[in-house]
Amino acid sequence: MVEALGKHPRRGRARGDFVARTVSDVSGALERALFSEEQARLPGLLQGMDPRSKVVAALSLLLAASLARHLATVIVVCGLSLLLAALSRLQLSVFAKRVWLGIPLFAGIVVLPSLFMLPGRPLLTVADFSFLRLVVTDNGLASALLLIGRVGASVSVALLLVFTTPWTELLRAFRVLRLPESFVVVLGMTYRYLFLFLHSANSLFLSRTSRTVGETSGAEQRRWAAGAAGALMGRSLKMSGDVLLAMRARGFDGEIRTADLPGLRDEDWLLVACSVALSAGLLLADMGMR
Repeated sequence: MVEALGKHPRRGRARGDFVARTVSDVSGALERALFSEEQARLPGLLQGMDPRSKVVAALSLLLAASLARHLATVIVVCGLSLLLAALSRLQLSVFAKRVWLGIPLFAGIVVLPSLFMLPGRPLLTVADFSFLRLVVTDNGLASALLLIGRVGASVSVALLLVFTTPWTELLRAFRVLRLPESFVVVLGMTYRYLFLFLHSANSLFLSRTSRTVGETSGAEQRRWAAGAAGALMGRSLKMSGDVLLAMRARGFDGEIRTADLPGLRDEDWLLVACSVALSAGLLLADMGMR
């Protein structure tokens, strides 16, 4: 059903139709979420590991990427993430797009001024006017590349964890590892009811598309979109109140109770040991670099 909702608007509506593009985007978000759940159930290397061991391994690699002071260390973490993704039978093209077309690109825009502000050996003159001189320095370029690499490595490790672990098991692992209870509750509720909100938005825009004959003006589409946003806000507020009352009626007191997880296997402990040892080795090697 999701595929049918996602493909029809792209073929049947004009490119400039706001309603059709919204239906397509919402359906695409649902498809990506379902795709992530499917990837987490593949018979790969990390999919068969205990979620607690994967969380600890991911945290150790995130620590190594965050504390790295040299680009070579960050590249090793990125390469290790790609290797684990391949061993876990993930689609490397999709994985790489998710990593490098989002947050790292935004980070590159954020650190763009550092190319010209940090002192160092001039590499490239971008602008040379009487009132403005922009010169890319070696220190500025190294600093920008390091920050972008850190962000890319961190996103790679986080996506690897999400792609290879079902969301419910990931939340159970967070709770067992003593993360704040309110944090786990908010994450679980947000993830669950985000799908309901997307489904409501998709149904609303699709019903509008099916009842529209001919092209509509941009002003009319904007007026309808504003009304639809208000209707969705009202629905979401009402649904949140109904859900809270239903949870209280069933005895919810703010505490999440989960079934006891089995003990870690030898391969799970091996994953934890290897990740911690590798992260420590990377940090020691990074500190020894000049």
